[in-house]
Amino acid sequence: MSYKNWRLETDANQIVMLYFDKPNSSVNTMDYEVMEELSTILDTLANDTTHKGVIITSAKKSGFIAGADISQFTQFKDIDAAYEVLARGQHIFNKLEALKVPTVAMIDGFCLGGGMELALACRYRVAEESARLGLPEVKLGIHPGWGGTVRLPRLVG
Repeated sequence: MSYKNWRLETDANQIVMLYFDKPNSSVNTMDYEVMEELSTILDTLANDTTHKGVIITSAKKSGFIAGADISQFTQFKDIDAAYEVLARGQHIFNKLEALKVPTVAMIDGFCLGGGMELALACRYRVAEESARLGLPEVKLGIHPGWGGTVRLPRLVG
C-alpha cells in the first residue's frame, strides 16, 4: 500500500524504515491526514509478525518533525472537537508505544511538539548532534496533548 506522507521500506533483516515526507512542504508537520495514515500503518505493523523492528525518520533535510499543524486548531468549533483531536492523537501514539517490536525514532535537526511526542512514544530515540528537541507549544498557551507530558517524565525520571 502507498501513502501520501509516509514511505515504508523493509530491509533484508525485516526492519521497517518509515520515512515521513510531507509533499509540497519544506518541513514535516503533523496534520489530520498524516496522523490517520500513521494510524493505518501502525495497524498494519501490529498485525504483521514478520517485521523485527521499526525505525521512524524524516526524508527531509530540514529536520525530523516541526510539530503539529497548529493552523488546524483554529477549525475547532467547540471544546468537544478539540478533545476528539487530542484523544485521537493519544490513541495513535499509544498504538506506536504498544507495538511488540522495538521502535526507534532517528532524529536529525528539529524534533518539536507533536514530533517530540511521536519520538517519546517510540521505545528508543537516536539523535544526531544537531538535534533540537522540545515542546514549544507551551509558549503559545497550548498543552502538549498527545501524551508527551506523561511520557517525558517517565523517561527522564
